[in-house]
Amino acid sequence: MVSCAHCEQSLCCEACGEPYVPPSQAHYEALSWIEVPLSCPECEQVLVCRWCKTPYDGTDESVTLD
Repeated sequence: MVSCAHCEQSLCCEACGEPYVPPSQAHYEALSWIEVPLSCPECEQVLVCRWCKTPYDGTDESVTLD
């Protein structure tokens, strides 16, 4: 099972509830890159963690540029 890079719970898609299973090693490695958008392989929606609601959409709103 893959863990969310933010809350460390099992990464399940908010939209469909399915556990996220990366289709490739590159997709798995992209979990820690904030600039890489990921979609759920099951429902094809932007992957959003079911538990912490963090979207894997290629943006990170917690990062601020001064």
